[in-house]
Amino acid sequence: MLEKTEGIILKTTKYAETSLIAKIFTKKYGMLSFMVQGVRSSKAKQKGNILQPLNILQLDIYLKEQRSLNRIREYSTAYIYKHLHSDFTKQSVAVFCIELISKCIKEQEVNERLYDYLSLFLVELDQQDGNGMENKPLFFMLEIASILGFEPSIQNILIGNYFNLESGRFEAHFASRENSLDAHETSIFKKMIAVYYEKNELRIDASERKLLLEKMLLYFRWHVTDFKELRSPAILHDILR
Repeated sequence: MLEKTEGIILKTTKYAETSLIAKIFTKKYGMLSFMVQGVRSSKAKQKGNILQPLNILQLDIYLKEQRSLNRIREYSTAYIYKHLHSDFTKQSVAVFCIELISKCIKEQEVNERLYDYLSLFLVELDQQDGNGMENKPLFFMLEIASILGFEPSIQNILIGNYFNLESGRFEAHFASRENSLDAHETSIFKKMIAVYYEKNELRIDASERKLLLEKMLLYFRWHVTDFKELRSPAILHDILR
């Protein structure tokens, strides 16, 4: 069955001498894997350059039920980046974001709201000037948590001195080191939450930013089934100081 959809390339893997396996988050059909044959040959090199992680494509695809690898009939760029592939900071933020998404969704799990947010985020990241880049991964994670249904509750934010990662709530008593932030960590977390809702600038230093990123990843581990460790945060810590 031939279908049309938009898609964001999450990952590519070389296969045989001239082919690729591309994992693509499609708008209409969720995350799918595709075998793209001959795309790494010398004749197809220019066309193959389109198949890079982060790229947003228009796709004509063949879908078959119970098939782990699908086929692409035709593809073209839906948006041409001006800076994302050449700006290392922007690229690092974007790579972190698509890696996070790939850990949060399952094959063929459709979520058009999530797709629309990710594609808009990548376009805006490409067009943004160089300022304010350091906190974008944190706000991205909060937005993704909201879309996926486990947004931190602000119900007791004024009276709760400890944020419980498991329940997603601010609480008056410290539960355990395993599933709760201590008072200091919670105060920094509150600052991030307040800025997120008020859309103001988040003023924190590099150590606090690193702490928040690590704790947000723990939060995702509590709420996303089989959430696996990400590779990209180590790079973020180095460039977003």
